[in-house]
Amino acid sequence: MLRLISDKRTEIILRQKEPVIAALSAKYSVPAAFIKAILYMEMTRIDIMDTVADAVVLSNLFSKKDSSTGYAQIFGRVALNAVNSALDHGISDFLYIKLDTAHRLDPDNPADVRAVWKYLRRNINANIEAGVLNMLSAAEEMTGRIDFSSYSEEELKLILTRYNANTRKITKYGEEAYSHYLRYLNK
Repeated sequence: MLRLISDKRTEIILRQKEPVIAALSAKYSVPAAFIKAILYMEMTRIDIMDTVADAVVLSNLFSKKDSSTGYAQIFGRVALNAVNSALDHGISDFLYIKLDTAHRLDPDNPADVRAVWKYLRRNINANIEAGVLNMLSAAEEMTGRIDFSSYSEEELKLILTRYNANTRKITKYGEEAYSHYLRYLNK
């Protein structure tokens, strides 16, 4: 795997994005260390194939219509599901996406997915926010509640795992992300 963002560069970017991360942490009650852990995991795994996948989606010439994009490495469809979940819970709304829409955005509608994907690809702060909304959605799915102050170590690992994979078992990714969460928590 030819990584495009080194560990060192990731840490620089996270420091640069500190005001955005702090604002999202306060807005959604997700610990900044948790947001940083996910971003670190996703950014340090961006490789040349991610760039190729984004180019294929952007070209709209082939059957691939969605890919993980941006620092949060989030798919347009996943972002729409996360926004819809936040909307249903009264946490957020479509305004942050800044799409002129008279309908609820549908993750099964290719035009909606494409519009959101393109926006998240070009607006990195919105990309990070969509990632945070996906963290909230994963938390609710894995624990039945959204309350980061009450999660056990196992629940945090499950949420971190779910961000990356559709499974109900803690994975190596969840374990590693949790170690980064603790590292950022202690900084």
